[in-house]
Amino acid sequence: MTLLVLCAAATTSPAADVDYVSQIKSVFKHRCYACHGSLKQEAGLRLDTGRSVRQGSENGVIVQKADVEMSALWKRVTAKDPAERMPPIGKPLEPGEIAAIRNWIAAGSP
Repeated sequence: MTLLVLCAAATTSPAADVDYVSQIKSVFKHRCYACHGSLKQEAGLRLDTGRSVRQGSENGVIVQKADVEMSALWKRVTAKDPAERMPPIGKPLEPGEIAAIRNWIAAGSP
């Protein structure tokens, strides 16, 4: 019985901890759509549909599936330089929001 529990815990992926609609899309909606939504697409980036997230921006793909550190999205939301950090206006994302984005990318951005 203990072995079964350990095996089940070992196979749990970060995706199990991330609900795209409530954790990721809601962050995009509240913090990103003003510049990257249906009405405006700064740098050619649109974050309001899964398809557009996968397409990326005029600078290329923003999410490297399962490679958090190489993902442009990750680099921008965690940048220390305010000129590079997203969102550029207002406070940085909350640690829980950043953790959810990290887990989502690590899980292959489902």
